[in-house]
Amino acid sequence: MNRRQFLLSSAAACVSGPALAQMKMMDHGMSGMGGMQHGQMMPPAPVAGPALPEGAPLRELPRLANMAPERALFEAKLTAAVAKARFVDGLDTLILAYNGESPGPLIEVTEGDRVRIAFRNAIPNQPSTIHWHGMPVPADQDGNPMNAVASGDGRTYEFVLPDGSAASYWYHPHPHALSAEQVYRGLAGPFLVKPKIDPIPAAYGDTVLVLTDLRLAADGSLPEDTVADLMNGRVGDHVLVNGQNKPILTVQPGSRRRFRLFNATNARFLRLTFGDAPMTIIGSDGGLLAAPVQGVTEILLSPAERAEVVVAFEKAGSFALKTLPYDRGWMGPGRPAKVDLTLMSVEAKGAAVTEMPPLPEALRPVPELAEPRVRRRFVYGETMAMGGPGGMTMAFLINGKTFDMSRVDVEMRVGQTELWEIQNPTDMDHPFHIHGTQFQVVEVERSGRISKPAYRAWKDTINVARGETVRIAVCQQLPGLRMYHCHILEHEDQGMMGILNAVA
Repeated sequence: MNRRQFLLSSAAACVSGPALAQMKMMDHGMSGMGGMQHGQMMPPAPVAGPALPEGAPLRELPRLANMAPERALFEAKLTAAVAKARFVDGLDTLILAYNGESPGPLIEVTEGDRVRIAFRNAIPNQPSTIHWHGMPVPADQDGNPMNAVASGDGRTYEFVLPDGSAASYWYHPHPHALSAEQVYRGLAGPFLVKPKIDPIPAAYGDTVLVLTDLRLAADGSLPEDTVADLMNGRVGDHVLVNGQNKPILTVQPGSRRRFRLFNATNARFLRLTFGDAPMTIIGSDGGLLAAPVQGVTEILLSPAERAEVVVAFEKAGSFALKTLPYDRGWMGPGRPAKVDLTLMSVEAKGAAVTEMPPLPEALRPVPELAEPRVRRRFVYGETMAMGGPGGMTMAFLINGKTFDMSRVDVEMRVGQTELWEIQNPTDMDHPFHIHGTQFQVVEVERSGRISKPAYRAWKDTINVARGETVRIAVCQQLPGLRMYHCHILEHEDQGMMGILNAVA
């Protein structure tokens, strides 16, 4: 069956297989949050919800308090639980939150620190984990789906962050078939590992912008996934900045501001620009670049990618952080409108700053990985068909297989560099993420033309656009089981994921 026939015949179909597990909430335990039950028909396409208030001052995310008495140790507690949020006056929304906050509290440590976080899963009737996205932590501390924490239980995550690991990371759940649901309901937070000596001038500040999106029903609830969500990934109606709708940041004219940008959405691609304010890229997923990249007008962040930028507000006026239209491919109805979306306003006013320290010409070494010893190929795929006990089955594949928690797909040697080739012959872009390490992009091939990256960077997530082949150099430094997957979370939950075993 071709996709056009499939889409025309599936609008009211039930869902079976892996998609069902991702969609439904766990029976009565999450009642009031809009969960589907087995055998119910698919919810209709979303309709516009209530308007959100806008224009409040940009808030700083609350910090997770360090309870450790000694230096070089960060010790804290994190609880995932149902909470209430008020996105619209007079309407309460039941969400999931870490310590009552969504986005979750900002965790800040220094490279070399030992981290010890006691996690409690208070989500009714659902397992959960905390995945420390992009961080070089031991495999048994990485929050993989094989190490789920049952509802009502807890565990302590403990790891040391080595020298050289300073970067903008984030944390989020990774339970089997429930990651997408728990993230879109509110579970995600930033994790900053600071260098012992930061080359970026302190006068630039250090502003964290966690970008999430939100879909609200008229009654303030979070609607269920639609067929379009399961096929394409869930895209909300609003993009929030630190949990706010179109906040305002006030700066002095002539100032420069350091921003850490986090794409913490399930499936939204963010093509970000500050308009007329000059932007310089200073960092990516795995931390600072070797040197600043100046003269940048926009930057594309696929789901889970991060970037550090310095923006110069050279004169008085109003500047907008916007996401511009980007065609990431789409199947079926429900494609988001192709419009510019203003995410945040920056007002440059008041007394002008007469002098700002310059950016250093060199930021830190980013050595090239060793020559690859092994070459592997990973091919994205999709299967969608009518039939089966529930009416419709959907699966997203890597090398023709859906995820199996009991199967190891790749075995690689610790400390040995490999060249991974990720091919995407599907109808949409798929960001690729590997746990436990940072990789380097070697080249991108499209229609027989090969291009090299403009600069070397440490990455843990890279967009593989439809029709592209992306080649990356990968090396795992720690042994154990790791995940690799598409970071459109609905696709991950429906099978677009594999397991590698790094062996000494």
